Amino acid sequence: MSDFDNCSTAERSIINFSKFRLEGKVKLGRYSYKHVHDELETHSHDGMMEICYCDKGMQVYEVNGKEYHIRGGDVFITFPDEPHGTAQHPEEKGTLYWLIVQVPEKERFLHFDEEESAVFIMELMAIKERHFKGTEAMKKMLDQLFAIHDEPVQQPVHKLQTLNLISTFLLTVIEYSQKNVSRKQSDRIAEIKNYIHSNIYRDLRVELLAKELCMSGSHFKSWFKKEFGMPPVDYILRARVEEAKKLLLLPDGESVTAVAFKLNFSSSQYFATVFKKYTGVSPAEFKQRGLKT
Repeated sequence: MSDFDNCSTAERSIINFSKFRLEGKVKLGRYSYKHVHDELETHSHDGMMEICYCDKGMQVYEVNGKEYHIRGGDVFITFPDEPHGTAQHPEEKGTLYWLIVQVPEKERFLHFDEEESAVFIMELMAIKERHFKGTEAMKKMLDQLFAIHDEPVQQPVHKLQTLNLISTFLLTVIEYSQKNVSRKQSDRIAEIKNYIHSNIYRDLRVELLAKELCMSGSHFKSWFKKEFGMPPVDYILRARVEEAKKLLLLPDGESVTAVAFKLNFSSSQYFATVFKKYTGVSPAEFKQRGLKT
């Protein structure tokens, strides 16, 4: 299935650069979801490479039967004609950008001459790591592209700025892929993850977590967001929801209210709100579906 969606919504912005005669060659998209959406079906892009930059939250992608867990600050790449999707996982709450570019076999690439195009394409196609840590500068470049495109009056210089930003973004992707800054867990990351999941039924205030790593609260929140791609509260809520799923599906499972209080939610109503935000369904509906299967 080949996909080249051009439909913008209140939560999704998509531009195809037709103003600059780049339609069919480049497309830029961004979603900012406050709750989960349906899964992204498996699809491909004919002769086009897709580069995703996750700004907030997390997302699961599948390529060739392998799942990749992408979180804030990560880059994820699919190559031309390569089927990919979210593998029955929903599109998560958060903010994610995607840039799709045509990779011509013989034609010139963007505004480069034949020799430069050949070198650029060779470097793009030689990227070995499809999932690696990026840099916030990538987000700034993509935001600039949206800003230029949205200018009410287009000037000749805007096309030059657009081409320059796209080129610089791609070169930055190549640079960071070669650094091979992968998402390998440090001892501190493993320690705090283990603490959270081992104490999921207990009080997990940020101050207590910071104390476990001998950090101040502000330092811990900043460190956690950088390493996990989301604030600690968001991560804890996700972990509680995943634990709630297991409890709700037990043969002799407890009631929704009992699960809510067991996992330290202040009320069953708040638990239901959080659960639906991360799963798309209420706890009661999730439990009912599980009993039917």
